Amino acid sequence: TPDTATIHLTDPTGKPLTTIHTLTTRPASKAQIEAAAGGTEDALFRVQWRGLPAPPVPAVVAGQRWAVLGAPPAGLGVQVTAASGLDAVTGTPDVLLLRLAGSADADVARSVHTVTRDVLAQVQEWLAEERFQGGRLVVVTSGAVAVGASDDVTDLPHAAAWGLLRSAQTEHPDRLVLVDVDGAAASWAALPDVLASGEPQIAVRAGAVLVPRLARAGAPAAKTSAGAARFGEGTVLVTGATGALGALFARHLVTAHGVRHLLLLSRRGPHAPGTAELTAELTAAGAHVDIAACDTADRTALDAVLAAVPGSRPVSAVVHIAGVLDDATFEALTPDQLDTVLRPKADAAWHLHQATTHLDLKAFILFSSVQGQVGGAGQANYAAGNAFLDALATHRHTHGLPATSLAWGPWADSGMAAQLTTANQDRLARTGMTPLTPHRGLTLFDTALTLGAASLTPVVYDASVLRARGAELPPLLRGLVRGPVQRALAAAAAQPEQSLAQRLTGLSAADRAKAVLDVVRAQVAATLGYESAEGVAADRGFKDLGLDSLTAVELRNRLGKATSLRLPATLVFNFPTPGELAGHLVAELFGDATEQETGPDAAVAVVDEEPEGIDPDLIDAMDVEDLIRMAREGVEP
Repeated sequence: TPDTATIHLTDPTGKPLTTIHTLTTRPASKAQIEAAAGGTEDALFRVQWRGLPAPPVPAVVAGQRWAVLGAPPAGLGVQVTAASGLDAVTGTPDVLLLRLAGSADADVARSVHTVTRDVLAQVQEWLAEERFQGGRLVVVTSGAVAVGASDDVTDLPHAAAWGLLRSAQTEHPDRLVLVDVDGAAASWAALPDVLASGEPQIAVRAGAVLVPRLARAGAPAAKTSAGAARFGEGTVLVTGATGALGALFARHLVTAHGVRHLLLLSRRGPHAPGTAELTAELTAAGAHVDIAACDTADRTALDAVLAAVPGSRPVSAVVHIAGVLDDATFEALTPDQLDTVLRPKADAAWHLHQATTHLDLKAFILFSSVQGQVGGAGQANYAAGNAFLDALATHRHTHGLPATSLAWGPWADSGMAAQLTTANQDRLARTGMTPLTPHRGLTLFDTALTLGAASLTPVVYDASVLRARGAELPPLLRGLVRGPVQRALAAAAAQPEQSLAQRLTGLSAADRAKAVLDVVRAQVAATLGYESAEGVAADRGFKDLGLDSLTAVELRNRLGKATSLRLPATLVFNFPTPGELAGHLVAELFGDATEQETGPDAAVAVVDEEPEGIDPDLIDAMDVEDLIRMAREGVEP
């Protein structure tokens, strides 16, 4: 019948997984659809650390070269060469261990800047050295992550370093590993096996290996009224309150939670656009509103603002929303850009924490970002700041202080994601994230407050996009796909596809060149959201095609996976057209064979720029053989 179907599911190799003999569909009402779209169960997550089973094959450490920057840890179980710095590392080690020293500076805000600047410089130097391209960098911390409900984050600057390096991992897949150890001898001894797992982020506790997975937070045990006194009877301090997101939540605090006293802070304060209208609206709703210009990253300025709050209505809750973006790829990120983003996010959060410890706060809510957990490409500084916020909430929670960090996904009409270009919005959609509507975001906010967790992640993921990412799905998100998909991923891993070079072996140089160009054009189209590769001309510059520094990183990673080559970050700058890039890849994949068949230049002739004076339309109409002949004979049409 039209409303029934039989479904057969297979893995990518065609092996049957399961069969659904009869699936019956029924019409859904408009009310049911709206209720499903506004639900929270599938859009509110938390990070869980799960035990990792022993790898099926023992780690292959024999013959591997290990080097460590600084003093080698005891009990590692492998021979290592110690070096004082990257310039002192001899040869090309397979594994380079960078052990971060514990943060000794009592000024945590200052230490966050010092640690992240230092890590940024060292990893940038490592990425830039060609001799390290075949190896892995393992960054080891202690106390940067909490793996259980009662665990504390004892090194908050190291937590910020984790956020920073998560973005580096996204931009440079399979090259960096983050490991947090407890210092036990068994934990150091487990490290070689840990690296064999292929997991990018790991915590080791007394030899037990744990990995992070995003899991559904679940629904609250009981519904609570919207006007519940979760913010106390005093003044609620809101940072970033004159921005779009800040104004949205200021209204919500008044209209849904009954807050009657607001202290709205921003750098421009009452001079920010729209402030007068917002104040009038909140006042009409029954709230007393104070607006102050204050840089909350300046502890002296913050203390002055807090001292001015009347004793009859002291600050009873903090909602920290402020933040800025200053995006750059990891290699291009500067220390100044780090400081620019960390100050309003991390510094302000720490100062708010310290300045309110003597107050009887009912809530301390930090607006973080999912990018701090997944490692947003081009946003290492932003990820560092938000990872710090998540860690600070955990630290407060462990010490009995109220704290909730909300690692928001992108917003549809408010927040920083609304400022993204169309290309970057498309790139975000390919990760599986769907922008939050204001209504749903506010609903998630209310639900999160009922769960009592230190850190939650309100984000909408498109399950079909996650499934379609297959083996490229980050480990953090793999718990969000269903069992059959997990089995399909495992089957694909057990039977890896042939590499591009293997598939093209036996073809002529001309056919290989055409095939590689097809791969390049297809990956460019996928990166830039073109409908098909037909819109990608071989001789058109990448900049003209729409590639920027961030999409250049994505293209490099896509081509790396497609070709199994380790490609440099400067790839599209060194070879600025699809044709030139394809020629380079042909030489990398088949250099020796190509030269034996046709000489050193013939393999790339098919993708060289057209000779001067040739009509582009005529070139497009030619087949590969004609182009090869023209390149060999220097013929002009």
